[in-house]
Amino acid sequence: MFNLSKIDFLSFDMSLKTNSGFQTNGTNKKYSKLIKRQYMLSKVAKYLVEHQIELPICLMAVITLAYILKVPGSEKFLFLHENPKTGLYETSMDDAYFVFFWIVTFTLLRAATMEYILTPIAKKGRIKKNARITRFAEQGWSFLYYSVFWTFGMYLMYHSPYWFDTTYFWKDYPHKELTYSFKAYYLLQFAFWLQQLFVLNVEKRRKDFVEMATHHVITILLMFFSYIFNLTRIGNAVLCTMDFADIQLPLAKMLKYLGFNMICDVLFGIFMVSWLVTRHYIYGCIIYSTWNEPRLYIEYKWAPEEDYYFTENVHRFFLLLFCILQVIIIFWFCLISNVAYKVIKGDGAHDNRSSESEREHED
Repeated sequence: MFNLSKIDFLSFDMSLKTNSGFQTNGTNKKYSKLIKRQYMLSKVAKYLVEHQIELPICLMAVITLAYILKVPGSEKFLFLHENPKTGLYETSMDDAYFVFFWIVTFTLLRAATMEYILTPIAKKGRIKKNARITRFAEQGWSFLYYSVFWTFGMYLMYHSPYWFDTTYFWKDYPHKELTYSFKAYYLLQFAFWLQQLFVLNVEKRRKDFVEMATHHVITILLMFFSYIFNLTRIGNAVLCTMDFADIQLPLAKMLKYLGFNMICDVLFGIFMVSWLVTRHYIYGCIIYSTWNEPRLYIEYKWAPEEDYYFTENVHRFFLLLFCILQVIIIFWFCLISNVAYKVIKGDGAHDNRSSESEREHED
């Protein structure tokens, strides 16, 4: 399997050997134990990185076998269960099992798609350097995922009352009953973003690692609390708003790796316009709705027995996270603008988030 990680496992080994002789006092003994613990963790991390296909297959096989053998509780990993009285679906603590299963599944799908589909495509496209082959495969997976789930999310939103009407984010709250399609969509997206924390540490670390990690954590917090607080309508809208630009950027990068520089630059221009429209204008409208409209349609109240979880502090919490996310998006747009300036100058589109050493390998 191609190398999915640039983790310097050797450094842990060297640190262990360098410090193994320092046993003269309690402080050095504690430091030696810390180094050994780090070394063991690095071994575990390396094993997980190198077995992203085999381990998920084993876990999924065990869960499936348990279900076939009718082991109590095993069905929670595979199925969502409806309310027999309404035929609809509500939030449940048991949803954690379903999310875990799909974290494992996405790990398998990503690794297998990259290994057996996208890597051969890259090689047939005459991409020779291993670093570029890996990046092509990573971007290809992102393109495939966001294309599918943006389409799925837009379908759900199109058939919803809040299609181009933000007031229905709040009207008739709490929105505790969901269709099967909507609940599956939301939990699959949540599983994907949790799995992205693993991916973030597997892929080559970039200059905006802190911003990317912050973005992922905020997204996960927003999805988690919007789900348990029955605010999934606005969650669906935010996901669709964010996912659209994430279709075009990976595709532009793939075209660049394949040598289609002119098409790449044109698509990058389209991406930049779509970013402005979706992530600044439309997402700005969602932030405005979050700031202003709840007061018009929702009373501040905490009543768990009614599945009602909207207080003034909850309102402020969501508004704060939305605004922090917008700040990160503005930071990224500054980088995008810098790339656009280089394209206009004739230098071609480059990912400013890449490290200098990575650019040398890619270019």
